[in-house]
Amino acid sequence: MRGGFKEPPTTRGPTGAHPGVSGILRGMRVSAYFTLVVGLLWAGTGVAQSQVSATESSATFNVFLRSTLIGFEQIEVTRGAAGWTIRSRGNVSHPIDLRNQLFEVKYSLEWHPVSLRIEGLRHGSPFSLSTSFVNDSATNKLEDSGQTHNLTNTISRDAVVLPEYFFGGYEVLAQRLEGRDPGDEIPIYVPPRGSTRARVDEVSFQQIETSSRTTVDVQLYRVSFLSDDGPRVAEIWADEDQRLVRISIPDIAIDVVRADIAAVGARLRTVSHAGDEDVRVQAAGFALSATVTIPVNHPRPEDGWPAVLLIPGPAAPERDGTLSGVPVLGQIAVALAESGFLVVRYDRRGVGQSGGRSESAGIEAYADDVRSMVKYLDDRDDVSRKQITVLGHAEGGWTALIAAAQERRIDNLVLVGTPSTTGAELVLEQQLAALDELGVSADERTERVALQHRIIDAVMNKGPWTDVPKQMRRQADTVWFRSFLEFDAADTVRRTRQPTLVLHGWADNHVAPHHAERLTELARSRRRGVSVDRLMLEGLDQTLVETGPDTVGTYEHLQRRAVGLSLIEPLTRWLRQVP
Repeated sequence: MRGGFKEPPTTRGPTGAHPGVSGILRGMRVSAYFTLVVGLLWAGTGVAQSQVSATESSATFNVFLRSTLIGFEQIEVTRGAAGWTIRSRGNVSHPIDLRNQLFEVKYSLEWHPVSLRIEGLRHGSPFSLSTSFVNDSATNKLEDSGQTHNLTNTISRDAVVLPEYFFGGYEVLAQRLEGRDPGDEIPIYVPPRGSTRARVDEVSFQQIETSSRTTVDVQLYRVSFLSDDGPRVAEIWADEDQRLVRISIPDIAIDVVRADIAAVGARLRTVSHAGDEDVRVQAAGFALSATVTIPVNHPRPEDGWPAVLLIPGPAAPERDGTLSGVPVLGQIAVALAESGFLVVRYDRRGVGQSGGRSESAGIEAYADDVRSMVKYLDDRDDVSRKQITVLGHAEGGWTALIAAAQERRIDNLVLVGTPSTTGAELVLEQQLAALDELGVSADERTERVALQHRIIDAVMNKGPWTDVPKQMRRQADTVWFRSFLEFDAADTVRRTRQPTLVLHGWADNHVAPHHAERLTELARSRRRGVSVDRLMLEGLDQTLVETGPDTVGTYEHLQRRAVGLSLIEPLTRWLRQVP
């Protein structure tokens, strides 16, 4: 169920449970403005609990979809004489469309679940859920649309209660993860669906630099929620007091981040190198925050190191270009530095530690930022002015193309997983692919495609919006999306003059491989004498991670969350040989 444009189900299943209340988001295609796919959680068994301590806390968490803020949840953890209480309230907009009026789960002092209360609105309709826990039994009463449903489940007495879309429950999971090692399992209960278990796959130490320049030490727990059809991966960060800091569900690009960590100026350090140097680069009235990685293991050439500028796309706008938990650009930077290149990567304007406002920026503005970064490189004494390469990943390749067509100081151009069409054509292509994958009915397919056409027409013609849902208009009616739809890769490629390398993974299900062939043809139609090379990479998807033939695009099955050598080696070789 990867990719999608399907509303969460609202009909009742055969057990009487309501699928619209419980489900887990699966796979998102970047061109978004698609609705998310909802899959149901699964049954499993639990294991015994270890003793943990906890602390009281209160914090606001921001909810992001593909780095776009879609809501918040205020979470409070308190302790009384009888045990622990976790309460939250919040609001998450389309496509989840949930108003959390009350979430309250109570545990005993020994962390046995006692009761659960939920009151809220989903897609504008009121619902409530009350659950009582006695030993190994959970009794649920669900009221929705004037109907009442009762369901009883057998659960582990030590289960962590995690209703879907109510993230306060993860405070308890963060506490329960303390001291856990890879392979340990924790019982989970998803009311009113049933039980599963969370297996700890990896525990690592990280640091987060906040907007106030303080550093927060965090533990990252990568866990798999186990099911009959394969694990579902989540990443959970906890601070030194074991309080929740962040939840990430890579498959669906959902992040729930504590407000001080999510603020502009905060940065999660996922990749490091001995040659890393953080810098601020002046752009048009603001500064871009960047990391320069110097090839410290290589002697500096007399005329300076060859330089590579890495350009992020809208799906992963921070400097490390993290997709599905893989810091794509960060890993490319380290690999190129180890091969003797000076590499720069940066946060897009309005993202991470960079200034500027993203909501008022179109694709041309982002290209201007690239030109500012190139000027910075050209001014450095340790950079060869004859060997400045820009590398754009996914739709970041479009930004690279515009900058390359305008900037004489860009010597070489690398396009990785880059689309070859207009933005409007790409959105429709990706939507059709998602609908085919979902196997929707012909009527639903027609309806969804027609809606997408109306959205595109309204954006490009500045109206009318009469037949477009208000939530979709709020997401689509932006400077960025208009410029995205209007962008024409063919026209822009023809205006570039740099030697060009097109790299594309055969397993890329975000930008189909045929785009690489068309980009190559377009580049070769330029004036004679300008080199154009294309390399198709077996087994690589949009994350550029080498996957097995049966696990392409499924984050949970990746053997190594590292950019494949099948990309790094030919890229390095081409950069050394390019005229």
